[in-house]
Amino acid sequence: MILNLEKLKPGRNEFWRTYSAAELGLGKGRDFTLNSDVETHIVAIKSKNNVKLTLEASYTLRLTCSRCLEEFDRKFDEKVTYYLKAGKEEVIEEKSLAEEDIFTMYYATEELDIKPLVREIIILSVPMKPLCKPDCKGLCPVCGVNWNYETCEHMHQKTEIDARWKKLLEISTKLK
Repeated sequence: MILNLEKLKPGRNEFWRTYSAAELGLGKGRDFTLNSDVETHIVAIKSKNNVKLTLEASYTLRLTCSRCLEEFDRKFDEKVTYYLKAGKEEVIEEKSLAEEDIFTMYYATEELDIKPLVREIIILSVPMKPLCKPDCKGLCPVCGVNWNYETCEHMHQKTEIDARWKKLLEISTKLK
C-alpha cells in the first residue's frame, strides 16, 4: 500500500489492508513461516507537515522450538508508531535521544510504501530463541529423546563438567 502523505486530510486517517507472505517477500528460507495473512490497521494523524503513523499488525508465525526442535504456531499482535517529518534530518554532533527520535523518519517524497514497514514489524517480532512453551524440557543430549513426551535413562544423570570450566564453577559457588 502506498500512502500519499500530501493528500492525507488533516487529523485522523484510518486504513485497513491485508498482506500475504508472497506480497511481503517472506517466503521460504527463513527461521519462520508466515502461516496467515497479515491484517494491518494503519492510523495516520497529520498535523501540518508531520505525520504520526501507527501500524497494528496481526498474524500467525510457524516457529521451531530452540530446545526440542518441534514446530509450533504463535499468534502475534504488534503495534509500532513512527513519526514522519518532511525534509532532511539535522545532523548534530552530540544529541540525547528521546523515544520519539528513535522512531522518527524523514521523507523527501510525498509517497510512503507501508509494505517494508509491515515486513520489518514481522521480522523484528521473531524471538531469538523461540520456545513451544515456557517450560519446554528439550532433547536429551545423549540419545535425542524429546523430554516433553518421554523420559530416558539419561534424564536424571549428572553430566561431568569439562575440566576447563571447573574454576569458573568454583567462582560461581563462592559468589552465592
